[in-house]
Amino acid sequence: MWLDFYMFLTLASGIALAVWGWQLCSIHIPHREDTHRLRTARAILAASYFILAIPAFCELFNGGEADRKIIAVFTVAVAAYQSLLFTVTLLTFIQPLCVTRHRVRIQAGIVTVAVAMFLFMALTSEECWVFFVALAVYAVQLVCYTLLFRRKYAECLRLLEEYYDEDQHARLRWTKFGFYAALSVGIAASLSVWLPPVAYNIFTVGYILFYGWFAGRFCNYVVKINYYLPAVAQGQEPVRLQAVDMAACGLSEPELATEKEHLRLALERWVAERRFTRPEEGREQIARELGTTKEFLCWYFKNEIGRDFRPWRVGLRIEYAKQLLAEELGISMNDLARKVGFATKSNFYGYFKKLTGETPVEYQRRIVSQC
Repeated sequence: MWLDFYMFLTLASGIALAVWGWQLCSIHIPHREDTHRLRTARAILAASYFILAIPAFCELFNGGEADRKIIAVFTVAVAAYQSLLFTVTLLTFIQPLCVTRHRVRIQAGIVTVAVAMFLFMALTSEECWVFFVALAVYAVQLVCYTLLFRRKYAECLRLLEEYYDEDQHARLRWTKFGFYAALSVGIAASLSVWLPPVAYNIFTVGYILFYGWFAGRFCNYVVKINYYLPAVAQGQEPVRLQAVDMAACGLSEPELATEKEHLRLALERWVAERRFTRPEEGREQIARELGTTKEFLCWYFKNEIGRDFRPWRVGLRIEYAKQLLAEELGISMNDLARKVGFATKSNFYGYFKKLTGETPVEYQRRIVSQC
């Protein structure tokens, strides 16, 4: 009975992986200079899905009677490659400039040499220590990838928040989840041959669900490609304090006064037209709309307004949200967050609570009860 269910799951995983591999191949990615790494990552990811499907079909053809030692050996080898491929893919999402062909080739070469040595020793020897050494090396590989991913994730978060002037944790959280989920799948896969039947079946179901989820997330990322790439694919540096302080240098007193007045009037028009409700505009784009530079905009807010542009804009959005809550009693929180310019409802809730001390729902109930 267990064998029948095991073979069913094996068949399901093989078919699902092959279908998702074809789905990844069919995703259209615009042919631009800034997307060539993403197209390469798609090819690598699709190939990895097909590679992962092959063992499932091989086991089906063998009727589930394959040598358990051979399965264990190749499972560890595939886990090492899986960790490399998914790390490269996720790094391409968050820091495409750090993923170069040279670096990928070096990493692939190191993994290939280590896997080749392991395969030779494991298949020609009956010593158990070979597996323990291989698992220890695999653990070192995962630790190195984790440290690299954490560093690049923090850099990506900084770039997105610098570019859009908004908390980006909610938008980027799925990449962190995807990395650690892939890490867990790899660890479980390397140990799966020693799992009891029930635990192995549970692992296989989770394995199928994860790869389906990841293929879906890749599709969603491509849809939002024009949101992420402008911030992370150009190697943008944060606005340096020195550059901000120098923004007004070289201007005479009359010129500086003219620039400040021009920006003040432009900001008044910008607020009157409620352009602060646009959720996907970076500070550089806003500065161009205002007829100034990003550095002078930062200088103006620092020296004339006494606060940074980001909390100032958040304050405008929250005030507008309070106005809408008073005027549109039936408005949903998702619609409200979108109308006032927040990319996610969680960001909206967090800022509203921070600035008012109440949730949007609590605020609306209070003002309604006062009428």
